[in-house]
Amino acid sequence: MENPINTIGVAGAGTMGRGIAQLMARSGLRTILYDAQDGMAAKAKAAILAEIDQRIARGKPASAEREACARNIAVATALDDFAPADLVIEAIIETRDAKAGLFQALEAICSGTCLLATNTSSLSVDDIAGSIQHPERFAGLHFFNPAPVMKLVEVVTGFRTGNSVIKRLAELVRTLGKTPVEVSDSPGFLVNRCARPFYGEALQILEDGVADAAIIDACLKSSGGFPLGPFELIDLVGVDINLAATASVWNGFHQSPRFKPSPLLQDMKNKGKLGRKTGSGFFTYPRQDNVLASESRVLTADDLKQQLTLSPDIAVHISDGRSAKEISADGVHPTIVLDRQVGSWTKSPSLAFSAHDVRERDLQSMILQAKELGIDLHKVADTPGLIFLRVAAMLVNEAAFAFEQRLATAGDIDTALKLGLNFRHGPHEMLRALGLQPVVNTLDRCAKLHAAGRYAICPSINAFAGDAIEAV
Repeated sequence: MENPINTIGVAGAGTMGRGIAQLMARSGLRTILYDAQDGMAAKAKAAILAEIDQRIARGKPASAEREACARNIAVATALDDFAPADLVIEAIIETRDAKAGLFQALEAICSGTCLLATNTSSLSVDDIAGSIQHPERFAGLHFFNPAPVMKLVEVVTGFRTGNSVIKRLAELVRTLGKTPVEVSDSPGFLVNRCARPFYGEALQILEDGVADAAIIDACLKSSGGFPLGPFELIDLVGVDINLAATASVWNGFHQSPRFKPSPLLQDMKNKGKLGRKTGSGFFTYPRQDNVLASESRVLTADDLKQQLTLSPDIAVHISDGRSAKEISADGVHPTIVLDRQVGSWTKSPSLAFSAHDVRERDLQSMILQAKELGIDLHKVADTPGLIFLRVAAMLVNEAAFAFEQRLATAGDIDTALKLGLNFRHGPHEMLRALGLQPVVNTLDRCAKLHAAGRYAICPSINAFAGDAIEAV
């Protein structure tokens, strides 16, 4: 019978290590916290208790959590203090050699039944495992920041990881009140990899001159239900951090054009425009938001289309991935294309549209009609998929590639992006709402405008679509 996981070692007392230690301790697990820098672990424990004290002072019911953390976190002064651990989680500097050296030392200290896990977000689990004698008890356990708050944990299996190890780690994650998603080792794992198109395609749309950053953010939040737009999020996390994460996945996939870092990010990094932390990024901070929230009187783009009153010679379409010019050529009519959306609108929705051969007074009439219904319409360049459909198509396509590689199940891909990034809809749900053909149309037409490979359609996208429907 396998030993229960009752004692956790956490190596590294920085932001992630501190958060993981707090999570373990408040869940009633004995937690040994160590950092190579003298006094760092003690400071981390003090910081945990101070943060809880602040919540208590604000009237939050956190006394039990404080008591548990004070009781269960033991500050270690040497690696040898990890000897009684049932599991050691590493959260140190993100370099392969440092992590490999730590695990080699831990193998000599910990018992033969102790599990070893890395919290790496960018390095290969298999690569690190290759440096130790018993890779069968080694896995990835990727928490998201802040660890006590975020609901997702990626449980990453290496080529030689034992099946029972993954099951035990997943069960531990559940006892912590988190959701485990089991994923095979691959660059970026699941969330960091499948999220890249959210940023990358928005950046490509900006580079293409389709719309500015503010409009792209507004349309994606409205049409996709994203809590933050990609440019707001890049500014929040840091331009340099986003660039490094993208470069890591790009290099991990042998510089596949699907993940090529945007030159815009490199240019901004060179200029020191790193986002909120420098006061300037895609936006200037503090940022003034003068948009007054209003209730939408229509719920979807289809509803909006039905309520518009335009000249009878104007054809209005919901985007199927074709440009307004291409659609117009089929019927020889002035053509307007409205972007797609999933879910329903609530407050102050924004929607992109393009037009071909439509009189300006007709466009202004449509914009005013939409405004009276509570919708802000934004005319953008006539491009395949406009804004939301184009980003969604790339999210779906990358998820299909991950599915094809059997990194995770269809349901787990949705769960990972919804819990790891707070997306309202996972790529499978987007695909079900949008339909496969508009996604394929968008990718196919974008491929004719850009470098070979970026918009290559996943060969298994049809199987992925079927699995997406069955998983709902």
